[in-house]
Parts: sequence; C-alpha cells; structure tokens
Amino acid sequence: MNFFKIRSLSEARAIIHDEVSRLKLEVERISIGACNGFIACENVYSEVDIPSFDRSTVDGYAVKIDDVMGATESIPAMLKLKGDSVMGEVMSETLQKGEAIYVPTGGMLPHGSDGVVMIEYSEQMSSDLILIRQPIAFGENIIYHGDDLKKEQLIIEAGKRINAYDMGLLAGAGINAINVYKKIKVAILSTGDEVVDCHLPIKMGQIRDINGYALMGLVSELGGEVVHKAIIRDDMNALKASVAESLEKADLVLLSGGSSVGTRDFTHQVIESFADGEILIHGISIKPGKPTIVGRAHNKLIFGLPGHPTASALVFEILVRPYMESVSNLKMKSIKVNAQITESIHSASGKDTFIMVNLAYEDNVLRAKPILGKSGLISLMTKASGYIHIESDQEGLYKGQDVNVYLFKRGEL
Repeated sequence: MNFFKIRSLSEARAIIHDEVSRLKLEVERISIGACNGFIACENVYSEVDIPSFDRSTVDGYAVKIDDVMGATESIPAMLKLKGDSVMGEVMSETLQKGEAIYVPTGGMLPHGSDGVVMIEYSEQMSSDLILIRQPIAFGENIIYHGDDLKKEQLIIEAGKRINAYDMGLLAGAGINAINVYKKIKVAILSTGDEVVDCHLPIKMGQIRDINGYALMGLVSELGGEVVHKAIIRDDMNALKASVAESLEKADLVLLSGGSSVGTRDFTHQVIESFADGEILIHGISIKPGKPTIVGRAHNKLIFGLPGHPTASALVFEILVRPYMESVSNLKMKSIKVNAQITESIHSASGKDTFIMVNLAYEDNVLRAKPILGKSGLISLMTKASGYIHIESDQEGLYKGQDVNVYLFKRGEL
C-alpha cells in the first residue's frame, strides 16, 4: 500500500505515464460536420488540388502584363475587352496580346493571362475598349492551381484536435468523413457535506461546487466528454457507489476533495475497497497539491485532487492534462515564454513549487508578477497568465531573475 508515501514530482509523472497504455480509445468515423473537437487517429491527405484552376483574388481584368507595362493615369494602356469570366463556369477563352477579360473575385482566369488589374485602376470606354492606368507584376492578384493545397498533401496529422478551419479545409478537399478517436469519457465527483451545486441556495458554512465546473471546462478543452458529474457527501458508502457508477460510465474518474489525511476523507479507502483497487500515489512533494491521490480500479485511473480550487486546477495542469493528452494521442505542447520575475520568492524546501503569475510588458520588458494568495481562492486562476515552476533543488527566485512562464493556453504541434 502506498498510503501517504510521498512521491517526487518526477516519480509521480513516471507512474502516471506507465498507466497510459492501459486505456485504448476506440475509433469511429464521423462526418466533418460533427468532427469539431475530436482528435484525428490517422493522417488525412488531400485527394485533389485546391484550387483546381487559376483564379482571381480581386474584381478586375485578366491581362498580359507586357500589355500594361508603363501604364499611367496620363498614358493608360488601351486594351480590347474580350468578354467576361462567369462564376462557376469554365473559361474556355485564350487571352491574346492586346486583350483583357473581366474576372470577378474567385473567377476562373483565361488561358494566356499572367496578371489581374484591379477594377479601380481601369476605365471602360465602350463595350469593347478598356483603359488600364497602372502596371502590375507577373502573377499579381492570382491564386494558381494548387497554391492552397496539392494533391496527396497532408491535411490533418494524426493526433491533431480538429477545429473549425480544419473542417473547412476538409470540405474544400471533398472529404466528408474522417476517422477519429472516441472522446475520452470523464466522471467528475466533488466531495464534501459543505458542497452544493451552483443553482441551489447556500446556507452559512456551505460552498458552491467550484471545482466540478472548472474541471468540466478543462476536460472539454482537451477534447474529453464529461459523462457523469455529481456532488457526494462525506459518506464512505455514498462515495463508493458513485465511484462504482463512474467506473461503469467513464474512462477516467476525477475526485476533488477527500484526499488529505483526515477522519472524513474516504478517497483512498474507496479505491482500495474494489477487488482490483490499488493506490499508486498518495502524496506528492509539490506545493500546492501535496495530498493528491492517484489510484486504479477496473483498469481505470482515479485522481483524487485537492479540494482547494487553485491546487485542484494546478494538479490537473501538471498531471491530469499530460495523461489525457497521451491517452488521446493528442499532439500538444506547452507554451512557455521567458520573463523577469517582479519580486523575490521563497520556495518550499524539497518540494516542486508552482506559482501563478500575470504577464505584462513594462519598459519593453516582459515581466511576470506573482499572484500570491491562498490555494482556496479560485479568482487567482482567472487572473493568471500561467505559472512558474520552482524545482525542488532551488531555494527560490530573486527579483529580476529570468524565469520560464508556462502559459495556461496550449499550442498544437
């Protein structure tokens, strides 16, 4: 039993990483209209060139650039107006020397043209005569066949979370369905007699369920699906029943509260009450978040997160998020920036310490201002740009020292 055998952060991360292979997400094929937020399970390649023809980026006249070379307001080039390019129709004309053809934005260019003059720099003198008052460069105002996407070019890389722009690109390539991982299903349980849901009135001594909703948002950002959410009173049997229900519905269980050493904290007892239940971690040498529990039952991980909102969110960032990304094969990277710390900070001896900061430019230097406060204050998270990590062998930071700030916003690889 690993009850309160304190683990280092690196040990905890290694233990959790070893659990990733136990969970295999199923694959499903869905239409691109419904794929937003899902994670691609394979590379997707274009089957066509985009665009499939040379097209104009402006309303104007397709010309041969030699015909308008040297054109000015006072000495315009005079060209024969040959006709119009009609949207959605094939332009079969071939442009000859001394000719121009009107092309709307997105319209197909005639063969033989090598530039498009914007309509603002032209004047139509008659039904078949146009004046051009400005020269253009070769290829100006043209998107060429295949400029946007080439046939067999990679559109979506395996592990990418699909977004709205990906959907548009897939549609442009004529792909109407792709294979994705089914969303990782997550159950979120908030524990404590004092916790009530946000829609209910509260009495003195009670608090609303901050953690449950914050965790829902974090899970959603990672492409997960919350399939069960509940508030459980401090009762061993009630908690075990809810965890058992969660294990039936979900791939991952997140509990907030009930992870410290106390007479009313049942998380570790509940995990070990299952026939295959096992405590993997009970206590990590981090601040905040020392009493974090990680256990396993029914081959699924159960995270017992701290009850304090800030500690709960930070532990999610440093432990749960990497686990979910690995299970989902989601290719993400931490975004970190270098900044100067605005004040000296002492760290907890022998612990990895995490401090939230707010970033702002002062005198053209990016500065990180620590947001200091108790870990029970959720407002700290809403003010923070990210966090700094003071490793266990560091004594602290001094004012003006360069630090890495890990942003709460993540980037795709």
